[in-house]
Amino acid sequence: MALRLDFTMDAETNRQYLNGHPVVMHSHHYLALITKMAGELEDINGTGILRDVVEETMRAVFDDYIRKNGLTSAQDKCNVGREYFSVFGLGKMVITGDEQGGEVRLVRSHLDEGWIMKWGNTDKPVNHFTCGYVAAMFGAAFDKPLKSYTVTEAASIAAGDSEGKFIVKVS
Repeated sequence: MALRLDFTMDAETNRQYLNGHPVVMHSHHYLALITKMAGELEDINGTGILRDVVEETMRAVFDDYIRKNGLTSAQDKCNVGREYFSVFGLGKMVITGDEQGGEVRLVRSHLDEGWIMKWGNTDKPVNHFTCGYVAAMFGAAFDKPLKSYTVTEAASIAAGDSEGKFIVKVS
């Protein structure tokens, strides 16, 4: 399945849209800064807020695309998330699993690469954005409500691993 890409721009506001949703094409340096800021705000659950916002935002995008294109198989629905991830410039993911959970591997992660460029390797996983993204993707694929999946980053490119690994479990 190839993702249908309908890029438009509002001439009055100069805002870009992808398949009817506003987008700002990604900058790994900016995303790394947002991630670092979220981590520094743990007294207010900054990383949790980042994950939740990404899950809520991307879930609406996935659900809209799935509905408009009449997708029914979980694999096709997961492919929507996988392909959007690449189109947004976030990297390349490999997805395995079922309704009970699974695993997502990042063979490329521009957030991790940006983190390394800015601060070097870290001793802990930092890709909270992708945790929220993967939770949205699994929820959309299996028609579950928000917060149905817990995603844990088990391996991190920014921490020196050869690829990122995210474990997905039903909450």
